[in-house]
Amino acid sequence: MDSIGKHIVMIAAVDLPEGGGETTRLKTLVYALKAAGNQVDILLENTSGNVNEEYLKTKGEINGIPFEYILGDTKPLKGADFFLAKARAIRLFKKRLDALHKAQKIDVIWFNMLAAHTIWPLTTWARQRGIKTIHSYEDERIKGSGIKRRLIYANQWVADNWLSRGADAIVVISYYLKDKYERLTRGKVPVVVIPTIVEADTWFAGPIPENEVPVLLYYGSFYGFDEIELVIDAVGLLKDKGIKTKLWMAGHNRKKPEYMSGLQQYILSKNLGDTVELKGFTPHKEIINYIRKSNILIGLRKDEPWSSTGLSTKLSEYLSTGRPVIATAAGDATRYLTHGENAILMPPGITVTKLAATIEKLVSDKNLQQKLGKAGRETALSHFDIGVVAKVLKGMLLKL
Repeated sequence: MDSIGKHIVMIAAVDLPEGGGETTRLKTLVYALKAAGNQVDILLENTSGNVNEEYLKTKGEINGIPFEYILGDTKPLKGADFFLAKARAIRLFKKRLDALHKAQKIDVIWFNMLAAHTIWPLTTWARQRGIKTIHSYEDERIKGSGIKRRLIYANQWVADNWLSRGADAIVVISYYLKDKYERLTRGKVPVVVIPTIVEADTWFAGPIPENEVPVLLYYGSFYGFDEIELVIDAVGLLKDKGIKTKLWMAGHNRKKPEYMSGLQQYILSKNLGDTVELKGFTPHKEIINYIRKSNILIGLRKDEPWSSTGLSTKLSEYLSTGRPVIATAAGDATRYLTHGENAILMPPGITVTKLAATIEKLVSDKNLQQKLGKAGRETALSHFDIGVVAKVLKGMLLKL
């Protein structure tokens, strides 16, 4: 590598090549690192279990960046196998890192949303070879319930409260997390905010269509963080008023299929079977087809503390499309968005009546749709586009 570009090994536990949430964040992060002139390899501990195995591969490439699951399997880890496999993964990580380092000196090991059992031994391995380490985080840790979840949280707590101090740099998605890790590291580790990252040109959907019935689109994981039922109820109120809309909802909760079937029953119980369509799991490359046919994109977070800790990757994708966006004024969203200027911002805990009135106004005002779509895209290009982020990452890496 030249004097600027570095050989970076990203270590994570996500769903490749297809997946949302943490997977999308990791993919766009490594794309930006590559765009900044770095060589990147991805080593994966295990999948998160959010995507069906048919959409996963044990090894391959994303945008020319090689990835591999170190355990050679994409099946979700369960029960005692979860902890046994984690221990075996460390041995395999070290073996693979030795091979990569021998072939091309590793400059940085980057731990993405990982916990102590992985960070500690691999940081030790890195220090013995003079290799820098970076930690990155995009969400607050969730304690949860049950023995397994509590053990995972304890593992994460150790990483946050002790091992973060040994990092050479920390990358976070929001200013909430910046404050958190500056406090935990006592200001001795540089903490850099890299907001959500998007390939803005890839997501651009062209002109807003002249649909006879306006189409509203939501896509996401259906994991309980977004106001799914509220949006359904809002289009129901509009239907009762004689205002026609279509609501398409793309995504799936693989871990709780009963929720998805219950949601379908909820739609039917509201007599909205002809208005609301659940599209199911949709690969990212196909989401754009729904966006092209839609008029308005909706992504509302629930009024919960977790909603204020990060910044939705989906939001930057939405803004890049050129479609008007309805979002929640929570977390870092208000740092980039102004209500009525580049998005429609709803306060957390918005009532169904107010949401319905907001949708009604927006579907009837095409000039406002055009204004918001154009300004929203300009915001994405200025703050979230991969080229902009690559420059920030390049500057950070030069300081290591």
